[in-house]
Amino acid sequence: PFYINVSEKEVSIENKNLFVGTEGYRCFASIERNGKLLSRKEMLIDVPAGEKRVYELPFAAATADSAEYSVTVSIVLRETQEWAAAGHEVSFGQAVVKKASEMVSPVKLAEKKPFTVIKSFLYAGVRGDNFDVLFNYMKGCMVSYRYGGVEMISQIPKPNFWRAPVDNDGGCNMMAKAGQWKIASMYVHPAGEPVINETEEYFEITFPQNLPGNPASKADVTYRVYGDGTVKMTLSGEINPEWGPLPEWGMIMKIDADYDKLEWYGAGPAETYFDRKESSRLGIYKNEVKDNMAKYLVPQECGNKTNVRWAKVTNRKGRGLIFAGEGINFSALPYTPHEMENAMHDYELPEVHYTVVRGSSAQMGIGGDDSWGSWPLDEYMLPKSGKMEFSWYMKGI
Repeated sequence: PFYINVSEKEVSIENKNLFVGTEGYRCFASIERNGKLLSRKEMLIDVPAGEKRVYELPFAAATADSAEYSVTVSIVLRETQEWAAAGHEVSFGQAVVKKASEMVSPVKLAEKKPFTVIKSFLYAGVRGDNFDVLFNYMKGCMVSYRYGGVEMISQIPKPNFWRAPVDNDGGCNMMAKAGQWKIASMYVHPAGEPVINETEEYFEITFPQNLPGNPASKADVTYRVYGDGTVKMTLSGEINPEWGPLPEWGMIMKIDADYDKLEWYGAGPAETYFDRKESSRLGIYKNEVKDNMAKYLVPQECGNKTNVRWAKVTNRKGRGLIFAGEGINFSALPYTPHEMENAMHDYELPEVHYTVVRGSSAQMGIGGDDSWGSWPLDEYMLPKSGKMEFSWYMKGI
């Protein structure tokens, strides 16, 4: 019933009720720094039915540090009604009032520390502060990441351009029209010699990749290893316009199923997508990896988080991996997109052996104007041609 538009210093509240004012409601404003609550205050508002009024926020300007500040204004019921209890939220608005000047993460990433590079005919390794990383030239990827002496990778990171089809995808026949992107995700392979770049701050190796299809396409995967154990992974390349709509541009990897706890700073608490995130709000959330599998009758794409700054995937002792980026898509599920796509019912899904981690710069929307032929709207589709790039950071914790 209310449309709330938050800016840096004020909030605009539009009462869309036809006859009811704001007498039966309370309004609260809260400010958060990097997702953690700093202050929550009540605001006195009086907005008659059908009118819009602007109020000054009850906070001083955001501190001029490197952090990210967000403000949320919420309108709740003053008294219990037949349909909801007192305090039930009926509307909210949120805005980032100050962007971070550096990447937001609860642990330091990409710190300058000493490291050692060891190279052979087929391998390159980097050893540093409590970690070691191994690259295989023939496989064209990172084949090992050990942190604290423990191997953290169960299946190598690789490019991913596919998502498990949703019901709406079946209506517009996405699987047939974009199927070459699935083939590229499953059978990507190295295309030549790696390119190595060494500096005092990092070791960088780029592997050219062949993306099988007709016509064939190429992409590059670059790993930049810092002395503190941070690995920056970048997937870059050109969209092949002859392959049909691009479902996703990102990377996928597997870690052991013992790492089944998820915590993230981004949109939540429910799953969010390009065209399904207006009901979400920026914050820090946590759940178990299995909780991100939606209880659909037919398994399909689920569990995605948009605008993620960082995400931690850990075991019961708090050990695991942290991933970070600039507002990326992120998911941690017990299954790959291909395993979900191959199952018509949840009992057909395989036993859980891994936690499947996916990150992407973008994923096409999940719904059109109807479910029997319409694609997602143009503004929720990925580009049809041109360059694409996705980067995220990974570090053991």
